[in-house]
Amino acid sequence: MAEHTDHDIAEARKLQQQLKAIFQFHQGDRPDATTLLRVRALCAIASRSVSDTDLKAKIGQVENYAGALFSHRKHQRGARQLAPGAEALRRQVFATLDAFDTRLHDVVAMRQAAAGTAAQGEAGEAR
Repeated sequence: MAEHTDHDIAEARKLQQQLKAIFQFHQGDRPDATTLLRVRALCAIASRSVSDTDLKAKIGQVENYAGALFSHRKHQRGARQLAPGAEALRRQVFATLDAFDTRLHDVVAMRQAAAGTAAQGEAGEAR
């Protein structure tokens, strides 16, 4: 079971880094259907790779921000109005991805604590 646990956390971290790289490279200053589809695909994989509801919620937030940044609807208002809004959304994305990372650390700590408690219980029963 520990092998699976390590795998799902490693997969979630890898996906988080891929998402972060996308938002670092793409400013969100113009419609970009290809980037939006890529982000949605990564978010779907990330959501399936974790069972924690808080992690799933954070991935959903990232997907929603991507929709706002890269969709055609946002960019119909005029280019001048977009720059500050796009930058604010990008900051939200990075804050959410950082919160995702923090939650991953919390999940690992909880799993380790649960494994330690289970191991102590088994040792106590063996006596």
